[in-house]
Amino acid sequence: MHQLLGLPGRDLVIVQYGPKHDVDSEWVYNDPDIDGAEIVWARDMGAEKNEELLKYFRDRRTWLLHADDSPARLTPYPQSDQQ
Repeated sequence: MHQLLGLPGRDLVIVQYGPKHDVDSEWVYNDPDIDGAEIVWARDMGAEKNEELLKYFRDRRTWLLHADDSPARLTPYPQSDQQ
């Protein structure tokens, strides 16, 4: 989060959990005003549902957070041909 807050603009972070994810270790928390938030966090829901998020938040940089990697890794989200 600190890394993203240091960048100009707004971001969408899609959080990808591994198969052995500890459900008590949650990364997805959002401000009450999601549309106005500097960072929007969302769970990875698969390519089709993620595409809906990408379209809705098209004015944001999109990232993929590999939450269960050690340490967690933030990478640019692989863009689809529909962007």
